[in-house]
Amino acid sequence: MEFLYDQAPESLRSTAAALYWLTNSMGSYLGTLLVTIVHSRTRRSGQWLQDNLNRGKLDNYYWLVVALQVLNLVYYFLCVRYYTFKTLETVGDDKEVELDHVNVDGNGAPAAKKGAKESFR
Repeated sequence: MEFLYDQAPESLRSTAAALYWLTNSMGSYLGTLLVTIVHSRTRRSGQWLQDNLNRGKLDNYYWLVVALQVLNLVYYFLCVRYYTFKTLETVGDDKEVELDHVNVDGNGAPAAKKGAKESFR
């Protein structure tokens, strides 16, 4: 979530957070759909997901989940390979100033705080 919020444009950060939570909830629904599909497909050949764990073939279900996660890992590595990071914004030439420490002067205009922290590279 922090990576998403950090790399999203300023105007789309709340939308990106909403999409994160939406995809998280969709993943839960897809997990339920996977259980339903496996339960209906394996009904004839000995159910993988039974009420009695001794008779069920739960290990086959978990191997299916592992295979799906390996596919997800391959997709993740492809995304990492072709991703370009958002450029960082700097204030000065050689130094970075914390922009969170800003006061408002009497006219309502932002004024730099006296003794604002500066960090040098």
